[in-house]
Amino acid sequence: MLRSDLRDVKRYTRHTTHVQEDEHATSRDRSAAIFGNRFFADVVVAVDRLSGPDDAFVTTRRVASETALSDSLVRPVMLRLRAAGFIADLPREGGPRSTLLYQVQRGPVWTGVLAACIATIDETVPTAER
Repeated sequence: MLRSDLRDVKRYTRHTTHVQEDEHATSRDRSAAIFGNRFFADVVVAVDRLSGPDDAFVTTRRVASETALSDSLVRPVMLRLRAAGFIADLPREGGPRSTLLYQVQRGPVWTGVLAACIATIDETVPTAER
């Protein structure tokens, strides 16, 4: 194709994109200040909620769905939790591209981090709504 064959095309979409203000902005700013990641507190609380008292397995995808975040925002937090020893990844059963399962490694440090994350999120919720 010759350069002279190319033409400028202006495209207009019919769909309007509405952007809403982030309702979690305050807690996420606090999470960034304390933990170095805006979504750390949300992910930790979701991991604890999903694993439940029976320490069920969690996946990045399930945590992303629970928090309404994309996988690419949740994955770095999951890797940090694994590096810190708060969660352990289990061997993949279906090969190297199968789902990676994580299990919470409960202990006093996990309890402290979870409590700090809950406080970070709850601090931004008005007292009447708690």
